[in-house]
Order: sequence, then C-alpha cells, then structure tokens
Amino acid sequence: MNDNSNTLEVAAVFSTDTQAHIAKGVLDANEINSEIENELLAGVLPIGFNSIGGLRLLVNSRDLAKANEILSTLAF
Repeated sequence: MNDNSNTLEVAAVFSTDTQAHIAKGVLDANEINSEIENELLAGVLPIGFNSIGGLRLLVNSRDLAKANEILSTLAF
C-alpha cells in the first residue's frame, strides 16, 4: 500500500501575492500547513507570470478536503 499523506496537492491558485498570503494565513489559523509555490518567480517576473500557473497554494493531501472547504469561504 502506498502512503501519500505527505504528498503536496494544489489547494488553490492565485494571481496576486496578497490573496495567496491571506489564504495561507487562514489555513495556518486552522492548523493546516501550507506553502506558496512560484512566489519568487512572481516577484522577478510580475508581468505574465500567470501564464505559467500563478501562485499555487500547496497543502498535504490529507488536508486537501478541509483546506478546500475553508478556502471556499473566502470572497476573492
């Protein structure tokens, strides 16, 4: 049996770092660890970086359902 509980999954994709950090803060407050992928690239190439996938908020696969439920309450 393969244990994928430590696999990172994309919970959401954001076009601004402000939105990504707010969402990360909300997940942190709910004790869900997360990380923002592509943050450095967004700072270096702010124009057109969305064409490579935006800022991806990653969570452990075991937390994905709860993270999606929490993130669905955000209004952006």
